[in-house]
Amino acid sequence: MKRLIIVGLISVLLGIFGVKGTAQKANPSFKEQLNTFRELGFLLNDGVDTSDINRWGDGHSEFEEEPYILMYVTLGQTIEEEPWTPLTNKCWHFDTEAIYGNGSYIEIMENLSRITNGEMIFENLQDSVDIDSNIAWVSFICKGKKYKWDLKIQDDWVDVDLFEKVKDLTQKYRTKGKYTLLTTGGQDVVFGYYTPEELKKLKDATGLEIDWL
Repeated sequence: MKRLIIVGLISVLLGIFGVKGTAQKANPSFKEQLNTFRELGFLLNDGVDTSDINRWGDGHSEFEEEPYILMYVTLGQTIEEEPWTPLTNKCWHFDTEAIYGNGSYIEIMENLSRITNGEMIFENLQDSVDIDSNIAWVSFICKGKKYKWDLKIQDDWVDVDLFEKVKDLTQKYRTKGKYTLLTTGGQDVVFGYYTPEELKKLKDATGLEIDWL
């Protein structure tokens, strides 16, 4: 799968996130890879089937050329038509060029909550994004406490400080799971949320170089 190489501001994001790939392994089939993820708890959401995963131009061969990493990235996406159902709630594929106006940070926070299996719930979400006035913020309630975070405007790039703030909340509330990150070498990343035991099993089974956020 082709991806853009980060230039300009995105090089800053890579400096924060780092660049990781996968360990070299024998190329398992599409079915074998999907079964591995299923055994790890990556269940497809209602209304999703394998045809929604097998979406790339060269079909199964693309998954076999990029074992596990392409499957993981794809599982973090949505179906390609309304209602845009996420394929699974175990990870989230995110393009960092994602800030277009009001609602952008609400959507990000909703997805960061969705993948935690209810451990981190962000309620009463509100945001404001005014690129011309250089003002952005997001507010919400988490575990009964209200938060409002001011964010930086960087054209349509996400303010990566948001993810550090969310990570800090997991430390504050001593959650069992923690956010993880896999970078692709492009402007997209894949967030996960796992316990240390879950992450070890995932990495052992797939060879993916997934790091703690």
